[in-house]
Amino acid sequence: MGWTCPPCGGVSRALALSFSLLLVACSDDESPEAPSSAPATEQPANAGAAVVPVVPVVPVEVPPLSAVEPPPAVIEPEPVPPTLPTELPSLPQLAIIIDDVGQSLPVGRRVVALPGPVALAILPFLPHSQLLATEAAAAGKPVMLHLPMENMAGLSIGPGGLTTAMPEAEFRSRLQLALNAFSPIQGVNNHMGSRLTADRQRMDWLMQVLGERQLFFVDSRTTAQTQAAFAAETAKVPSVSRDVFLDNQRTEAEIDHEFALAVAKARKDGAAVLIGHPYPETLRYLERRLPQLEGEGVRLVSVQVLLER
Repeated sequence: MGWTCPPCGGVSRALALSFSLLLVACSDDESPEAPSSAPATEQPANAGAAVVPVVPVVPVEVPPLSAVEPPPAVIEPEPVPPTLPTELPSLPQLAIIIDDVGQSLPVGRRVVALPGPVALAILPFLPHSQLLATEAAAAGKPVMLHLPMENMAGLSIGPGGLTTAMPEAEFRSRLQLALNAFSPIQGVNNHMGSRLTADRQRMDWLMQVLGERQLFFVDSRTTAQTQAAFAAETAKVPSVSRDVFLDNQRTEAEIDHEFALAVAKARKDGAAVLIGHPYPETLRYLERRLPQLEGEGVRLVSVQVLLER
């Protein structure tokens, strides 16, 4: 029996059935959609991400480098030099020497006890010369040999004295003995000596020995014809000269008058040398007067200070 072609209607139903089966098979492979009451709306690909506003970029004009103004230069202030204290003018200076020390121990100790650097001019070969020299040095006082020298009046000059009649060898030997009579000795001044100090040759001999011993000399100026300062300068021996004798007259009024002259001399010239003696009137005056001196604008100094001027 032969094959018969189905009618067109049968073919159409067969195709429809096959298409339906195919749709069912495809729908079984997908998850079912959740039901929605609102119609679906198309969403962009980045739906759900935060929306960032886009800021338009405005170009900024930058001036060329050469047109930028440099910062102002830092000007350091000039250093101000420190203000130095104004130097006070130095006070007038007064040096005091007490001659003829060595005979009396109590009197000598009273001289040692005077205020300030009062110098002791001690005679050689006297009972208390060495002890007073030692005590004076321990107290910080200048110690000098009060060297006896020949005078114009023919007065006795005491042991260890020098005269114009001595030849050079004897003169030098006698001088060395006097310089070795006690110690320490820092300088020399003349006891009397109005005749000897006027003798230039013997003053040269004297200064040569003092120069070898590195001692200074104070000229008591017992004569206007003295050659001591000239001889000292030649031998390069430090020296000064007396300006005022304090107690040629031993009354308080005269001593006060001479002291005032010495102070006036110091104020006028810057310095003065005053020579006195260990008289009771003199020591009593100095014990009272010396503590007042600096308050009056005058400084009491050692003889060595004046030698450095």
